[in-house]
Amino acid sequence: MTLYGVNTLKVMTATWIVAMLMSGPATAQDGYRIVVNPSNPVSSLSKGQVSRLFLDKTPWDDGAPAAPVDLLPASPVREGFSKDVLGLTVPAAVERMIAATKLAGGNPPPAMASDREVLAYVRLKPGAIGYVSLAADITGVKVIAVGGKTEHALAGSTAVMPVAVGGRIAMPQRIVHAQPVYPALARVGKVQGTVDISVVIDAGGNVERAQVVRSIPQLDGAAIEAVRKWKYSPTIVDGVAVPVTMVVHVTFAL
Repeated sequence: MTLYGVNTLKVMTATWIVAMLMSGPATAQDGYRIVVNPSNPVSSLSKGQVSRLFLDKTPWDDGAPAAPVDLLPASPVREGFSKDVLGLTVPAAVERMIAATKLAGGNPPPAMASDREVLAYVRLKPGAIGYVSLAADITGVKVIAVGGKTEHALAGSTAVMPVAVGGRIAMPQRIVHAQPVYPALARVGKVQGTVDISVVIDAGGNVERAQVVRSIPQLDGAAIEAVRKWKYSPTIVDGVAVPVTMVVHVTFAL
């Protein structure tokens, strides 16, 4: 974990410039989600609201202090988030954060070296908000919509955002099914019920990502493990296979 200080601004700016010169174009997997602590009642924000939380040290609407967290300045995901949501380059955003800190006190948002560190921070702090790459395992945090979207592609990326099943997008047919293994402790404790999981199914019909949206803690792991083995027929839209997203249900009954 790295905390920003005023004296590190020049070093961070130089690091960001070098990283940007060395990095290649965005890949098909590039993009990000914005996440908050699961206790946060917020489900959607505007870009302006997110920008004020990060740049101006504003609290949440209920008055609770916000605890934004960044990735390192060299991260392509941070660059995309900064330009798309904050409307600033990374160096300009850092300057704005430091200026806000001088006025309000405290420290600028911490900058983490990996998605895993960002996620750990967001899980631990009730007022936390951060962003992670699309490839990150977001179990234990809450994804919020920003600007009407929960998944954001980086500029220059060829990524195709999944379309939600419903309306003219029919639910794909599951062609490979795996039953969950009932956890022994859950069986002994007679824990049963249904775990709801949000999945992204890629253009080939494979489960690319899975996130619990209605949890039974003793059963979540087994449900995720089973769902990741499922396979679906490809979803065709206008003659092209596309990724889709939907919620699936895994029921455990004794």
